[in-house]
Amino acid sequence: MINGRNWTPPNGSRQTMQDHLPRRSRRQRMNRRLRHLYLSAAQLRRQVPVWIAAILIGLVAYVFALGSHWSHDLFFKAYDASPYWSLLITPAGLALAIWIMRRFFPSSAGGGIPQSIAALEPGMEKLREYCFTLKAAFGKVLLTLIGISSGATFGYEGPIVQVGAAIKYSLNRKAAQRHEGAARSFILAGGAAGVAAAFNAPLAGIVFAIEEMGRIFDMRASSTILLSVIVAGLTTFAINGNYSYFGIVHVAMDNQQAWLAIPACGVVGGLIGGLACRVLLALSSRLPGPLHGWRIRYPIRFAAGCGLALAVIGIVSHGSTFGTGYFRARDIIEGHGAALQDYGVLKLISMFVSHISAVPGGMFAPSLAVGAGFGLNMSQLLPFLPQSMVVLLGMVGFFAGMTRAPMTGFVIVMEMTDTSGMIIPLMATALIAASVSRLVSRRALYDGQVRLFLPQWRTQAGQIDQPAART
Repeated sequence: MINGRNWTPPNGSRQTMQDHLPRRSRRQRMNRRLRHLYLSAAQLRRQVPVWIAAILIGLVAYVFALGSHWSHDLFFKAYDASPYWSLLITPAGLALAIWIMRRFFPSSAGGGIPQSIAALEPGMEKLREYCFTLKAAFGKVLLTLIGISSGATFGYEGPIVQVGAAIKYSLNRKAAQRHEGAARSFILAGGAAGVAAAFNAPLAGIVFAIEEMGRIFDMRASSTILLSVIVAGLTTFAINGNYSYFGIVHVAMDNQQAWLAIPACGVVGGLIGGLACRVLLALSSRLPGPLHGWRIRYPIRFAAGCGLALAVIGIVSHGSTFGTGYFRARDIIEGHGAALQDYGVLKLISMFVSHISAVPGGMFAPSLAVGAGFGLNMSQLLPFLPQSMVVLLGMVGFFAGMTRAPMTGFVIVMEMTDTSGMIIPLMATALIAASVSRLVSRRALYDGQVRLFLPQWRTQAGQIDQPAART
């Protein structure tokens, strides 16, 4: 039998068992092999843009971080020469940013995270094509750096979410236009990779994508998100090495009294964070009195006025409220913030003023700095506990209270300070703060901003379509 196990070719023959199979069977087997090779090649071709986009996100995140530090240093060189230079630089810088945005980069407006979350909604093809282009990404980076170099209270971590999503979406545009699910997965993966690369916090990137952006999370996108986070993180690691955003903090809950700080920081952080969320949403909706009309009619002058207010606050605080807040927060964590007792309140006011200026910028790093300031105040009420421990709990408490994203809060603080031994206290504080925040603010920050953004976008989309309809 041909198919028998003991089959041997005739004497002197070089034929194999394959040669004695029917031609149709051999052809089918060959077709299956060719089809498998073709599918493997097609899958590889689809993965190449995913890898390239993730590498680019890592590179852009590194350049963005470097530009942020350079912008910060540039501003403080002028401030150190004379604090009163800020009365000119900050208003002029914010006015310039608004003029450039309105003239060249209208698609780069906003903080970045609300736009990215809104783009995950069904039927948002126009928004994706408008806000998630390479031009919009470039504009977002440029405008944010102008804001930081002007001394405004902005961070680059929020904008990098939209920048990462724009890079991912642009390089995979054909697949995204064919499949709604693919478009959402690319935006999710790009945003997660941006957060992971910006903070050197891969777990935070994944958790952020699921908790904050992933209201319409598709499990089929998980492999794309994971791959993007890993590749973007490895890219920044290859360039900048392994580092902790706020340095390594050596602290632990080593006595029973230390656990008193968890409910204290959770409740206080939740109350203040919830109040901050409520104020930010109110300011995003409508400014009090005549300010609302002024911002609409004279956006450039209004931004200059906000810059003047920021300069005055900065001079009063001896320069501590200028910039992202990264260096001040690090000083407080390391125990060098004795002269910053009013930092939390003044930095929070600066964050509000920067937000209403309408200059693109993020609130991730500033909110952590505000939390560090209030954590410093809490440490004065708990003098028997290590200051750095209370400050960390204050940071996660305020962040979770303001964003109502407890998982992102404790993971990001844990990774940014390399304090894995504090995971349970950080987790408990974040959960308490998020729960208390609901008593103060009915909506979470980014959820509320998305609800405010969508009607504005639909009006704007109609205005964009009108010129096309006339032509």
